[in-house]
Amino acid sequence: MAGEEKRYNFIREKSRLSKKDFAESLGLSLSMSYQISSGRIKPPRELLERLSSEYNINLHWFLTGNGFSGLEEDCAEIELFEQEAAAGYGREVDDYQEKSPFRVPFSLIRPHRPENLKAVYVSGDSMINERINNGDIIFFNTKKIEGNGIFLISNGNTLLVKRVDRDLANGTITLISANDNYEPRKYSGNELNDIKIIGQVVACWHKI
Repeated sequence: MAGEEKRYNFIREKSRLSKKDFAESLGLSLSMSYQISSGRIKPPRELLERLSSEYNINLHWFLTGNGFSGLEEDCAEIELFEQEAAAGYGREVDDYQEKSPFRVPFSLIRPHRPENLKAVYVSGDSMINERINNGDIIFFNTKKIEGNGIFLISNGNTLLVKRVDRDLANGTITLISANDNYEPRKYSGNELNDIKIIGQVVACWHKI
């Protein structure tokens, strides 16, 4: 747990809240917050979830000290849709998904312009060899929808994260997983009418 209490106190200082108000923002009593800040008890899972949801804290940083905290001054706000894109078998697209701002360091998304980016959660394991894991958040550039690469795609009523291989000469698109358990799928002719390239994946926010 070494260092977690320091990072906890760092978050409180950045919040500019009193110790009491900060504890309340996380659903903690002042006494329990003090024990965490002094390193006497290990932060419970419920606290980790609240730090992530209330303050956009990168939990990998909180637990290890490595990576970005999510509180850097040099941050951009990206629109995060409460929608899961399947890295695996398709899921139906929810037309009424909620959205909220998600703060990320500019260094994670450069050279892309924040206003061109959006984000969704990932569900499934078909892109694990591209280091895109279940529960991660992917950021995609809605202005980059040409060429080959990893894209967010809608296929009919499903939302997918796949590597896209366009064969312009033969008029086909192949969706490729980064997991040997999933076979590539090739589309041609009228099948292409159901395929929509939404944006190119440019970054991934890993969760613990």
